[in-house]
Amino acid sequence: MKAWFNGLEANERRLLIVGGGLLLVIFLYVGIWEPLTDKVETLRVSTTEQAALLAWMRSAAQEVKQLRGRSGQQAKPAGGQSLLSLVDRTAKSGRLGPALKRVQPDGDEKVGVWLEAANFDDLVRWLAALETRHGVRVVSSVFQALETSGRVDARLVFAAGA
Repeated sequence: MKAWFNGLEANERRLLIVGGGLLLVIFLYVGIWEPLTDKVETLRVSTTEQAALLAWMRSAAQEVKQLRGRSGQQAKPAGGQSLLSLVDRTAKSGRLGPALKRVQPDGDEKVGVWLEAANFDDLVRWLAALETRHGVRVVSSVFQALETSGRVDARLVFAAGA
């Protein structure tokens, strides 16, 4: 290869050296510099978007804290009666009375309920009524299907406030 290069005329050698240098510069620009600058610009845009999203999330978090603070002041469900008595009364007044086995306080602001062989459809209606009419929400629930169709054992924990 060296002999071939030395066999070329001086003008041809200069042309090959300059052309090779230009080709190297073009390769470096297209292969390295341009992708790096594109990536930097993409990261700048992404950082700006993420900063805006962070600002929105912080303001939303403040709003959530304020709303939780308001609901935390209301330890009783809508209607003013205690959560324990409301849950007990509504369960017994509906079709769930025979299935209701235990209602007991679970800490200061929660109530635990045990139901055995409860009709699932009646249970769902009761839960919906507690939430929509009285502002009582289910904090945790465990359901176990029984062999009898449409019957379940349930362990529920309720809290006031929607």
